[in-house]
Amino acid sequence: MSDKQRTLFDIRLSDPRERRRVAGGRTRGGARSSHQSSDVRRFGPMAAGAVTALVAVLVTWQLRPGTPTAGKGALALPHSQAALECSQCHQPGEPEDAAGDSCAGCHRGHESRRPGHRALMQRGQLGCVTCHDVHGADQGVRFEAKHGGRAVRYGVGSSRRVEGMSFPSEHDVTVPLIPLERCAQCHRLDEPSDPIGRCMLQSQRDAGGRALNVCFDEHQTWSAVAPPRPDGVCSAQHANDRFAAWEVARQVASQTGTVVSTGSDDAGLVWLAAGGFGAAAGALGWVGLGLMTRRRRARRRERAESPMRVADVVRLPQVDVSTCLGCYACVDACPYDVIEVERYVAVVTQPDACCGLTLCEQVCPNGSLVVTDGDPIGDRLRLGDDLQALDADGIYLAGDVTGLPLIKNAIAQGRQVVERIAAELPDHDQPLDLLIVGAGPAGISAALEAKTRGLRHAVVEQGSVAQSIRSFPRGKLVFAQPLELPTVGKLWLEESTKEELLSKWLRIVREEQLVIFEGQRFEGVTRESGGLSVVTVAGDGSDRSWSYQAARVLLAIGRRGSPRKLAAALSDDTESKVFYHLADARSFIGDRVLVVGAGDVAMETVIAIARQPETVVTVSYRGSGLTRGKSRNIAELSRLVDAGRVELVLDSTVVQIESDQVTLKTPDGERRIANDVVFVMIGSKPSSELLARAGVKTANHQLE
Repeated sequence: MSDKQRTLFDIRLSDPRERRRVAGGRTRGGARSSHQSSDVRRFGPMAAGAVTALVAVLVTWQLRPGTPTAGKGALALPHSQAALECSQCHQPGEPEDAAGDSCAGCHRGHESRRPGHRALMQRGQLGCVTCHDVHGADQGVRFEAKHGGRAVRYGVGSSRRVEGMSFPSEHDVTVPLIPLERCAQCHRLDEPSDPIGRCMLQSQRDAGGRALNVCFDEHQTWSAVAPPRPDGVCSAQHANDRFAAWEVARQVASQTGTVVSTGSDDAGLVWLAAGGFGAAAGALGWVGLGLMTRRRRARRRERAESPMRVADVVRLPQVDVSTCLGCYACVDACPYDVIEVERYVAVVTQPDACCGLTLCEQVCPNGSLVVTDGDPIGDRLRLGDDLQALDADGIYLAGDVTGLPLIKNAIAQGRQVVERIAAELPDHDQPLDLLIVGAGPAGISAALEAKTRGLRHAVVEQGSVAQSIRSFPRGKLVFAQPLELPTVGKLWLEESTKEELLSKWLRIVREEQLVIFEGQRFEGVTRESGGLSVVTVAGDGSDRSWSYQAARVLLAIGRRGSPRKLAAALSDDTESKVFYHLADARSFIGDRVLVVGAGDVAMETVIAIARQPETVVTVSYRGSGLTRGKSRNIAELSRLVDAGRVELVLDSTVVQIESDQVTLKTPDGERRIANDVVFVMIGSKPSSELLARAGVKTANHQLE
């Protein structure tokens, strides 16, 4: 045996897209792999079994010909297609044999042409159901006009096509076939001298009572002169060419033999009982397995708060390493890479980045991870379950400003807030029912819902519609997280690029003709005349201002606020080379670029620009290592540094920006770098001051 070890399984698990092909893997887009683990799919077969069994019961019930709810019920094809009701033949209190008297109500003029049979009928010893056992042995051949006269062989509860046999006609033609066992009540089938032998096919001589009677002139004798046609449902059947249909029916009977009824009362009950038992067994099995997780779900419900707001206390995941499967489900669900898999178990590596969502707990297949409550969060805004500010009546918040991240949550919050406002809006004399501040995901979603509910509303935005999306790098993927909060409404959100998402949102805004005033920055809100007065100023720095009066105000302004600026000296002629977000990396092909910061936004900017040809990229970071960002961004930036595409200058700060160079302060002294463009990615000032002016307070204010 070779000392060299063989690799039995190898896959790159650091990339969520690679884990899509691993059992149980889920990407941030919500797409599950085609091969899921038993922990994920354990309820699937039971659910499928219960549903399938239930469908089988319903289908069996519906497909049984006739009316299977009383008596024998099942009918052959002609009567089944006529949709007969029991009451049309059976009258309450009458004996079952009396139902045959009802046949003449539809099939008039069908007395027997044979003298012996006619005499029996006159004495009451021969009736329609003597030969035509409607719920039992009734069978025949149906030639379907709409399908070129193709032959269909039918019996009670069954029918099938007969290939190669047809009788073209302008209308459907039916030829009943009577089993000779019905004739055996009077005739002797084994007696050669009995006339019934002439009505038996040679090929069925040995079939006895199961042989078919192929004498079709019981009710009609063909002649050169057109016979009088009976009235009723069979009037179209009695044409001069019916003898030809008889001949084709004889051939069909010779080829197919007797059809055994499958629609009897006992057979139907067996099918229904089997289907019912299967449904019950599947449902009980599903419920039984579901009880295994009831405690865990009950614990979540006890701890769960309104889905519209975040927790008021620190919430961190706790992992039971003795049962953790290392399946990466929690890693893929976390939007901030709080959790990683180390030594085959999940580990909380960045607790400070945890936003308190329970996505990781929701996707854990066996309950090894739970999110526990800790200390109160002092800077959390004081909001009610309906996202109304507890200290400012009539003012609501939605989106990132509430502390609940992700676009999908913002969309859901915007819609839900407007639902609450519409349900509780009092009578008022204000020009607007609702003023929405911010035209991001939450603001657009709220505006769409307000229009749907007929609220008088308007939207003010300091920049452009969907400014937060516009600031994403070109080609950035936007993921629809698999949250419990569904995206309901007209605002589209799926896994897409920034450009695709922005294009669809702008089209929705145009098609819905939303009232959005761009270039107006929110300054504050005051209470006047029983309503709220909102003041906005021009975003371009001019002295223009506007005032809006509304019964309710929704602040969907995000958390970013204004970008943080560098403390470095910056001359007027260098302001044009400093950017605070990346829109299109291709615009900087061939440039010498400095990126300040090493958070996720900064690293994504570096990665996008470093992929452009002939660019020289330098990163200035005041920290001593890359620890703040998502693991995939750190891994990719480290790879670019190792490949020589990016230079990383740690423990450095920018002290001066000039037209063609930048000066950095490092532990080894000042360093000058040739430069064309500077990206400042050091975060933004929170909008807490603006919210405070609007009367929205935090938990810290309450404690003071």
